[in-house]
Amino acid sequence: MPRRADPIVQRGPDIAGLAAVLADPSRAAMLDALMDGEAHAIGRLARTARVTAATASSHLRRLVDAELVHVELAGRERRVRIASPAVAHLLEQLATLAPPTRAGDVLRFARTCYDHLAGVLGVLVTGALVDRGWLHRTSDSLEPAPPLFDWLAAHERPVVLDAKRPLSRACLDGTERVPHVAGQVGAAIAAVFVGRGWVVRVRDSRALRLTERGRVALARELGVTLPQQRRG
Repeated sequence: MPRRADPIVQRGPDIAGLAAVLADPSRAAMLDALMDGEAHAIGRLARTARVTAATASSHLRRLVDAELVHVELAGRERRVRIASPAVAHLLEQLATLAPPTRAGDVLRFARTCYDHLAGVLGVLVTGALVDRGWLHRTSDSLEPAPPLFDWLAAHERPVVLDAKRPLSRACLDGTERVPHVAGQVGAAIAAVFVGRGWVVRVRDSRALRLTERGRVALARELGVTLPQQRRG
């Protein structure tokens, strides 16, 4: 009799299981919507994925079980959020490995990657901070210098150290294929941009629109001159 093949023994993390959760297009669409760092209603995620509310709830159970999202109560409504910055980082890195899609010009120009800036805007701002010596590139990270902390404090976004996440790190941009700054410092920079009205959120998207005030401020404060943004 032919010898039966030995069963595959799982050794280490269940990568195949996680990949199976991410492989569904509807779940992938829901995760992409959550990459703006906000808490979303289940109904909105259902519309984004173009599925019924019942189907969206079924998908969310898979995502919760995989610890990719968590659900919180807002009054009587359940809202969904990316589980952690580490999950957002994983999703952005997967985007750099996946075949490119025809991403909208608005989304590619400027967007949030969880709670920090990404796209053309995020990459150019990171480059400007490096050129000024406010960020120092190492082999695999971006280390902040004192002038950057001073600048953030002057704009009322001081960095308060949180042991649960990195102070600063390089996050490979999903569309530009070069790093932008993430971590606590990246989040503080994005908070300045949003709080000062330099960027505004595009409705029902994680895309950002650079305002004229933002264009002037970037040229004045960071020496960044950006191309005109197409409206979408």
